[in-house]
Parts: sequence; structure tokens; C-alpha cells
Amino acid sequence: MLKKFLMILCLAASAGMALSGSLLITSVAQAEEAKVGPKVGKLLQDALTASKQKRNNEALAKLKEADAVSGKSGIEQFKIAEMYGYVYLQQKNYPAAAAAYERTLNSGQLTPAQTNDRIKQIAQLSFPRDVNKTIEYTTRWLKATGSKDPDMYAMLGQAYQLGGNDKAAISATEIAVRNAQAAGKRPDENWLRILLKSYGNLNDSAALSRLTTALVTLYPTKENWQLLSSALRKQAQGDDRVALNVYRLMGELDLIDEPRLFTEWAIVSIQAGLPGEALKTMELGYARKVLGADDSRNQRIMNDARTRMKAQEQTLAKLEQTAIASPKGLADVQLGEVFMSY
Repeated sequence: MLKKFLMILCLAASAGMALSGSLLITSVAQAEEAKVGPKVGKLLQDALTASKQKRNNEALAKLKEADAVSGKSGIEQFKIAEMYGYVYLQQKNYPAAAAAYERTLNSGQLTPAQTNDRIKQIAQLSFPRDVNKTIEYTTRWLKATGSKDPDMYAMLGQAYQLGGNDKAAISATEIAVRNAQAAGKRPDENWLRILLKSYGNLNDSAALSRLTTALVTLYPTKENWQLLSSALRKQAQGDDRVALNVYRLMGELDLIDEPRLFTEWAIVSIQAGLPGEALKTMELGYARKVLGADDSRNQRIMNDARTRMKAQEQTLAKLEQTAIASPKGLADVQLGEVFMSY
């Protein structure tokens, strides 16, 4: 009966622990050697039966009774802690499950390999509510096993970030990215976002540029293109030509969805000597109903663009002659930009 009970617990707990992928209990050999008294054994059996029938509060009450039995053996204490962990998992009370499984670590009932798996399990159950425990047990598991598991390094990095340690978050998450790439796998998008946030907190513009580019390369979503375009606009401040190309890229990708972006694009176009492009930009904003027709500032930008465009049209012939006479071709490029802007 005892052996059957322990085997049932093993299977049930393993099915319940999707979070870690390998809920640990005693091996069959240990079960055969286990010495669980009839009183504790019946309470454990009753707790398991109640939990399987979704009566987890009743199961916990049975476990408290078992916990109160005096003179319990080491294996009995271990089995009670195991069952507590299992029941708390059914309730999705992961912090309580982690605390229950902590009681088993120094029980002497786990092999070294099982101990390492249990440490990993506690780390996973503790995340993200208890970042200190997550950091403690993840670090302990990585050191004990020498594993290069990128998921565990990424979890460690996010725990550090949640705890306010951006440098440690970057260190751990960069390892996760490198280990994934070394294994021929694509780094998870969330890992790159962890890095993006921590590098942003540290004002590391070079790293931010690298990461936004990586995000777009690996995960070319609209949201990630918006992140990249925002970073590129910041880098282009003070250089109208570069800024203009950024706005053009955003326009092609349909990322211009705010009034200020349309007006900024138009103003940069005017400053670059391309009033025709400025006018088309504003007209596009009106057509998409992003710009308000009654906004006086928008009207001023439109009128300025029209005035400059009319003045420029009168000088196109002269610009063409200058381009023909230019030995370097730069004037040709400028003339081409003007013509294309109309």
C-alpha cells in the first residue's frame, strides 16, 4: 500500500509541476526502503485523495495533522513536505510550494542530482514574486551544475532587473543570449527587452542602438520598428539629412501615427530645402485624419511649405544648370531630391 501511494504521489506531482518540468520525489528504491508509520501514512493518503478531488483545503488540513504527529521519522517529515508542495502547486500558490520544497533540501532523502533539480525548481517557483530567493537559488543551481541553460540565465537577469541591479541583469542576460546563439537558437524577444530596459536605465546609447537593431532583425514587428525609429531619431538630432531619412523610413513602414511626427517630418523637410516633401507630408497627415484641420500651427506649416515650394519652382531651371556644371555630382543628387519631392 505504501509503495503504491508513493508511486501515485510521484506521478501526480510530476503532472502538476509544469513550471519546472521535473518535480522531484523519492525514487522507487527509496520508496521501498521508506519507513512511514500507519498514522502519518494514512494522513498523507487522505491528503492526496482530497487534493486529487480538488479539495485542497481539506488536503492541507490533513497535512497539518500529519505535521503535528510527534516523533516523526526523517522520511515522514520529507513526505509531508513533498505533499505540501504538491498541494500548493494545485492551488497555484507557488511561493508556498517553494517554501515547502525548501524543507526537503537538507532531509538527506534526495540524491545529489535530485537536490540540484530541487534547487532549480525552487528558483522557478520563486520567480517573479521573490527575486532575492530567485537569485539565490538560480545562482546556486548554475554553480552546482555548471549549466549553460539560457532560460535560467535569462530568469536570473530579469530577477536582478526587478531587484534594481541593472549591471547584474545585463551580465546574466547577455550570457543567456550568447548561450542561445551558441546552441543555434534565436534569443527570446523578452531577453532583448530586458537588456534594452537595463541599458536604457544606464544611458548606454551604443548598446541601445545595437539592441534595437537586433530586435528588428530577429523580431520585425511594428512595435520593434517603432523602438528602432525612436532610437534613430535621437541619434539624428542636429542632422536634418539623417533625420529626414529616418522619417521617410517610418513613413514607408506606416509608423507615423502621431500628429507631432507628421509636423516634425514636415519641418525637417523644409529645413532640408524640400518644401514639396513637407507639403505632401502634411497632406498625408490630413488624409489619414491624424492631423486636426483646425490646428493653426498645422496650417502655418502648410502655408510655409506652399510659399517655399512656389519660390523654389522658379529656380528649378537654375538648379538644373548648376547640376550640369557640377563636376562631383552632388548638385545632381540635390536636384533629384527636389524633383522627387514634388
